Amino acid sequence: MRFSNWQNKLTALWLCILCVIALALGMAWLNKGISIDTNIFSLLPESHQDENLKHAQQYINQQLNDKVFVVLDAKNDQQLEQATQVLKTQANKSGFFHPLRSQVDPDRFAQVLYQHKTGLLSKTDRQILQEKDYAALMEQSLLQLMSPGMPITADMLKQDPLMLFSRYVLSLSNLQNNTDINLEQGFATLRDEHGISRLIVLQLNNSPYNIAYQDQTAAFIQNMNQQFIQLQVKPHWTGTLLFAQFGTFSAKEEISTIGVGSTIGILLLVWFGFRSLRPMLTEMVAVGAGCLVAFAVTYWIFGEIHLMTLVFGASLIGVCVDFSFYFMAMQSQHRMMNGFDVLKPLLPSLFVGLMTTLLAYVVLSFTPFPGFKQIAVFSMVGLSSAWITSILLLPRLPALNAEPAIRRLSFIGKVRSYVQLHKTLRHTLILLIVFVTGTSLFFLKSNDDIRNLQSMDVALKQEDQYVRSRFMQQQSSDYFVIQGRTSAEVEQREQELLVKLTSLQETGKLGGVQALGQWIPSLELQKQNIAMLKEIPKPILSEYVQALQLNIEDVLNWQAGLYERPILTAASFKDHPLYFLQMSSTQRLVMLENIHDINALQQLTNTNIKLLRPVNQLSELFKQHREHAQSLLISALMILAIGLGILYGKKSILPLILPVSMALMTTFAIQAWMGIEINLFSIMGTFLIIGIGVDYAIFYHHGHDHPQVVGMALFLCMMSTFFGFGLLSFSHTYAIHSFGLTVLLGVIFSFIYATLFTSSDVKHVVVQQYQPKS
Repeated sequence: MRFSNWQNKLTALWLCILCVIALALGMAWLNKGISIDTNIFSLLPESHQDENLKHAQQYINQQLNDKVFVVLDAKNDQQLEQATQVLKTQANKSGFFHPLRSQVDPDRFAQVLYQHKTGLLSKTDRQILQEKDYAALMEQSLLQLMSPGMPITADMLKQDPLMLFSRYVLSLSNLQNNTDINLEQGFATLRDEHGISRLIVLQLNNSPYNIAYQDQTAAFIQNMNQQFIQLQVKPHWTGTLLFAQFGTFSAKEEISTIGVGSTIGILLLVWFGFRSLRPMLTEMVAVGAGCLVAFAVTYWIFGEIHLMTLVFGASLIGVCVDFSFYFMAMQSQHRMMNGFDVLKPLLPSLFVGLMTTLLAYVVLSFTPFPGFKQIAVFSMVGLSSAWITSILLLPRLPALNAEPAIRRLSFIGKVRSYVQLHKTLRHTLILLIVFVTGTSLFFLKSNDDIRNLQSMDVALKQEDQYVRSRFMQQQSSDYFVIQGRTSAEVEQREQELLVKLTSLQETGKLGGVQALGQWIPSLELQKQNIAMLKEIPKPILSEYVQALQLNIEDVLNWQAGLYERPILTAASFKDHPLYFLQMSSTQRLVMLENIHDINALQQLTNTNIKLLRPVNQLSELFKQHREHAQSLLISALMILAIGLGILYGKKSILPLILPVSMALMTTFAIQAWMGIEINLFSIMGTFLIIGIGVDYAIFYHHGHDHPQVVGMALFLCMMSTFFGFGLLSFSHTYAIHSFGLTVLLGVIFSFIYATLFTSSDVKHVVVQQYQPKS
């Protein structure tokens, strides 16, 4: 059958496919069956570690992510109480948070401790009992009883004749890093020379990465800030929700900026090239069709789609304009020919160009990053769909006039011809570029810090630092996970670890520690304490009783009934803010603050006690995958060289591979000169450079009989990439910035080097000069 018949059938089939996909997505969207992920950390690969440790990391992330921390600064108590009551009322009324309650009820907590006081001893009292220095113990009790200002009742002496519990409570106060912080109405309140500050913790009832929830809570926070201003109270907000809100807003803003900027740039570009805005419309149709199919396929494979995939993918699909510009420029030279007749001889180079670009995405899909896999799938499907749409649509349209642009850009062809004719100059330039850029690569530095993933607002960062400095000290994201077969084993190992951590604190290697074992001695330790109290000789107790004129029977009954009284357990401690450190009966966490010597902490790890450093571990993972991606880059170049050798012969490998290889070297050399540190995203950008850069070389290789037309078309292609990825390089998110800057530089130099150094295949004729059919 004739080609035209097939083209009509293919077009009809393709339109049916697009209509079905559009209807399916439309119905899913109306039924709210489509979710867009905005959690930047879901782009990361899962770390390969013990399942228990992975569970611990997920657990601590959840504990931190589902809270918003608010610090209210007031000048007096009246303002502070009004602001607290307003926040409590509005938060409960909004339904966005769990009912706000005090962080801890001090009276209830004290009551729980008092009810389970039997085995609770201060460190000093325990040491005295271990040494059996009973005289010193009695002396401490007598001094405490005679100290002014301490209310003593007969019932208290009957329940605790040696006043051991009051000394234990006093020892707990030493655990506070900031002694100025007190619990007022159940909320941590700080009074110092800077004024009065109160910490209120709001617990989210939805994911902080839910976009609709982010919008709702952002409006709530804005409304609360206005009310606080009226009360003359200054609020400070921080938490994962706030950073996620900024990340989503920033991403949406960048999508708009990239979309509008690219549209304006390409509008000007197509007008310059073809004196018509029709190419803009056809490209919008092609890119729109590509995005539609890519969205459907990606969502079907992954079950969701990430916002970052849309940011990257929509730009990457825009690469299809390269093929369109090349075809339209060639068609403008053969206006009297049928569009599909012009397309036939161009199809091999257009198809190879598509395949080389897809190869870059195929390699990208081999990375362990879920985000890159999504982007690769989205881009491969989208670019293929846009390519199909273009070759079925463009040949049906009349040729445009590209002569003015070809004449204005004729200098590109002239420069190319001059360099091609002077082989000595060409070889000298190649050697000079390779030498200069190659030696510059030794000065290239890398930065694999995971924190570069998230865009960071300066004001948010300052607010977070303020909240931490006032109430949380400098708590790091590092912590110990203690495991055991039984709860007793866990408690024992925690106590042993706390002894070593206390030693590190005393030597200045560690600032502070938060652990459940600081507040709840292990059951074994409490039993030992009770046993030592039972060993106090009766004559010693009798002497003590006589000194205080107490009833000896009450004291002896107290000693005899020690084993019968309840002792403190984690279950009775569940209302305390630190109870979350009890992950399960066989796992506990110990949080660390102000780490000054990480090596000293790492030496404390063993089979059952593990130090987790999520940020550092993910950064190390980034480094490993960057190095892996660098090896993939070399593999991609080798695979590409083999493929091109099979298609065009061995002699064509160097002319086609050399320009893009030099472009990669120049890109990284410039970043080395500018002091820009590369990361995984920089390396990932190189795969796109390979795909696009080799296309330029292939078109020049095939276009010896139309050098001016090819030069003009590829200049437009390069400029379209410039507009797309040039804007990406200005992103606030360092990851996107790195990707965009690398691709921008790489594509520009790929065009320059392909223009100057790619030799032509004089045997290949792009379009035969023959008359169109009548």
